[in-house]
Amino acid sequence: FTLTKGTAMTTVTPSATGGAITTWSVSPSLPAGLALDSSTGAISGTPTTVSSSTQYTVTASNTGGSDTATVTIVVNDIAPSSLTYSPNSFTLTKGTAMTTVTPTVSGGTITSWSVSPSLPTGLSIDSTTGAISGTPSVVSSSATYTVTASNTGGSDTATLTFVVNDIAPSSLAYSPNSFTLTKGTAMTTVTPTVSGGTVTSWSVSPSLPTGLSLDSSTGAISGTPSVVSSSATYTVTASNTGGSDTATLTFVVNDIAPSSLTYSPSSLTLTKGTAMTTVTPTSSGGTVTSWSVSPSLPAGLSLDSTTGAISGTPTTITSSASYTVTASNTGGSTTASVTIVVNDVAPSTLTYSPNTFTLTKGTAMTTVTPTVSGGAITSWSVSPTLPTGLSLDSSTGAISGTPT
Repeated sequence: FTLTKGTAMTTVTPSATGGAITTWSVSPSLPAGLALDSSTGAISGTPTTVSSSTQYTVTASNTGGSDTATVTIVVNDIAPSSLTYSPNSFTLTKGTAMTTVTPTVSGGTITSWSVSPSLPTGLSIDSTTGAISGTPSVVSSSATYTVTASNTGGSDTATLTFVVNDIAPSSLAYSPNSFTLTKGTAMTTVTPTVSGGTVTSWSVSPSLPTGLSLDSSTGAISGTPSVVSSSATYTVTASNTGGSDTATLTFVVNDIAPSSLTYSPSSLTLTKGTAMTTVTPTSSGGTVTSWSVSPSLPAGLSLDSTTGAISGTPTTITSSASYTVTASNTGGSTTASVTIVVNDVAPSTLTYSPNTFTLTKGTAMTTVTPTVSGGAITSWSVSPTLPTGLSLDSSTGAISGTPT
């Protein structure tokens, strides 16, 4: 029987063969609170004292003799319960003694206390009372510790959280703190100064320009930028368990300026309404990030903002003019000149109806006006000179007059 102090056991009655039993006895005495019925040999009661596992010999006797049976009984204490620490979360500072915290607990008497994992260095748990005290001597991150209070009836646990912080970093500074770098050229390493506790982690936001890095041990910034980036502010944070401090830095990474910009051909004679052959430039130096042209190209033509190519179908006649194309990046710019003229569509299918005339001197002819396809006519001429008295209209090409 495994019984609990203060809890009535279920009565157990023996069975026996042979003659009627006249006396019952037990040795040694049953645990306090339990009794052997002198008439039936039944064992019952409520144990009042904790006792370890023991064998008891019950003897049943009559005038003919006796017989025995063995019974094993252990009486456990009431298990601990409602184990609590108040408070149960501790933020401590290395080298500063904590205020002792003593638990409350219900149930039976505690016979042993334990904690897992081991408390931060410098702290201890009292083996008699379960109180926790001491002066932390090592920085430790936040962790949960389980305290167990035990007796023969069982155990109960309570969880506590401890963190031991260092002194926060302070006065973080870089000198210089503003950098104008060139793609492909290594920067001079810059190492910060900082006060306070030991820095355990370094971070930067946003990420440094490609090719640069922040040393995770010292906070130094170094490297060779490999990508052009515009001016931006970066925040470096130095942290430890006690807190953090920040410093701001500005970086810009410029490209090599474009150079040797050329278009081939650089002189274009175009026809209104007819798509031109796209002409794409070549250039040296860094990557061009923007293209512009001055003055604006003839209507219908455009400058590609990515490649600098000129293309399109001119929609307006323009006289010959020079256009300056500029290729730029963060390092600078270069230019090229392109000459463009847009001609009209040539006249075609010019006809007069009739085209044969028999006239009489002194008699006005019937005016004859031509039909013509193609672009707008800007001038009319006739060769050789018409008969005297006739004329060619300089606006319409009509022939009229009175031959003399």
